[in-house]
Amino acid sequence: MKKIILSTAIILPLMLFGANKKLEVYESPTCGCCDLWVKYMKDQGYEVYVHKTNDFMKIKEDFNIKSEYQSCHTGVIDGYAIEGHVPNDAVKWLLENKPKDVIGISAPGMPQGSPGMEQGYEEEYPVILMLKDGGYKLYGYYKGHKLLDKKHQNHEH
Repeated sequence: MKKIILSTAIILPLMLFGANKKLEVYESPTCGCCDLWVKYMKDQGYEVYVHKTNDFMKIKEDFNIKSEYQSCHTGVIDGYAIEGHVPNDAVKWLLENKPKDVIGISAPGMPQGSPGMEQGYEEEYPVILMLKDGGYKLYGYYKGHKLLDKKHQNHEH
């Protein structure tokens, strides 16, 4: 009996954790940095399914991701959009907290030094929570993979 309880105590959290680690990524067939971010997310334990398509902008439209929040690829996990080169700890926070007013999280543009964009130079860049009403909340500033400053401020644009 103890073995059953112990194995259930170990397996159940793994099953629950694995359930929200399935990531669908929509990207251009020719984008190399997208593939590097996919590798980074796989290394972080995500089960990643890549959809290389010339119509990768459709997923951005489906999620109503404003152009100023967009990047080169879009991930979808647990009903949220992951736009661009977002570090794993920010994705993990999103999945753990499941904010109701949020469509997803974004590292707008293609920040140098962000996951998948490691090319020697690391710039400071914002990671934002994209809100259903079209605004955003600043999640925090990063340099490379490191969170420098965590904020939660509302901005309407």
